[in-house]
Amino acid sequence: MVIKIMSRLYLFFSLLGILWVHPAWAEPDQEDGLRILRQMGTAAHDQAYSGVYVMQRGSVMESAHVAHAVINGVERTRVDILDGHPRQIIRTAEETRCYYPMQKKVRLEKGFTRRLFPALIEAPYEHYADFYEVSQRGMNRVAGRDCQRIYFHARDRQRYDHEFCADAQTHLILKAVTYDLQKQPIETLLFTEISEGPRPSVDSLKTTYDDVTQWQQVHFPLAGGDKEADRWSIPVIPPGFKKILEMSLVAKGPSSGAMQHWVYSDGLSSFSVFVKSAEEGEGHGSQARILSSALSYYSGFVGNQRVVVLGEVPQETAVAIGQSIRVKEEISP
Repeated sequence: MVIKIMSRLYLFFSLLGILWVHPAWAEPDQEDGLRILRQMGTAAHDQAYSGVYVMQRGSVMESAHVAHAVINGVERTRVDILDGHPRQIIRTAEETRCYYPMQKKVRLEKGFTRRLFPALIEAPYEHYADFYEVSQRGMNRVAGRDCQRIYFHARDRQRYDHEFCADAQTHLILKAVTYDLQKQPIETLLFTEISEGPRPSVDSLKTTYDDVTQWQQVHFPLAGGDKEADRWSIPVIPPGFKKILEMSLVAKGPSSGAMQHWVYSDGLSSFSVFVKSAEEGEGHGSQARILSSALSYYSGFVGNQRVVVLGEVPQETAVAIGQSIRVKEEISP
């Protein structure tokens, strides 16, 4: 049950794009590379567009409709999940709201705490070469449009390679692929249809749900707001990975109790760490495996706490992270 909850959480955040992006450019063409990356980064924020995109991870596929515009100087985005239970995401510069009509629940996040496809490239661009080498790999065609392939090759084996295909005219990202260490695609996001006009109205970028004032509100704190997180140390964090989100979740049913959830990202790759009290009768062994041909999974124990690492990083990376987790009081000075 706990694994199922964690996998669903990670899939949900991946579809919404919880990651911050830190691409890079190959040394010989650094200036030209930075210019192209800047074009890719600003295109998704400055342009008005709407379309349908799909995300595929292993055998799991979901689709969503996204609409975006800058109106009176305010950037606005609306995402409607088209498969499974209805969900809707509304984002402005101040906050992101995720609506769950079946549960009558809305989750609030202050600021740009997550990326939303196709806004996958963010400044500062010059910092990215520390972790990835980037090259152009010719042209492709996505959603009926010509696009330039930009490949991000990881400088170490602690993260995966990534590829983007940017519209040849507008520089908007039309496709994003994550590859494992064997260069096999493990996650793909791509537009199936997209249009740059006419500009969506303010009303069309608001939630379609009425009378949400009575819905349960759940606030997601930014990194640094969780006192429980201060008890833990993770010495083996790969270079470049930063904590971008932390929260406390309350699971129901057989896996009841509080569960801490922290998300780390280098901007292109990410992983989650979960900590939860072990259940009565639960064994204290460790295990590691690949879930759904995409997510690396490690589970172990620190005292009576179960720790899980789950994410789009190589399995060896997930195991090293999980085995390094300690309670700070247990660490010798």
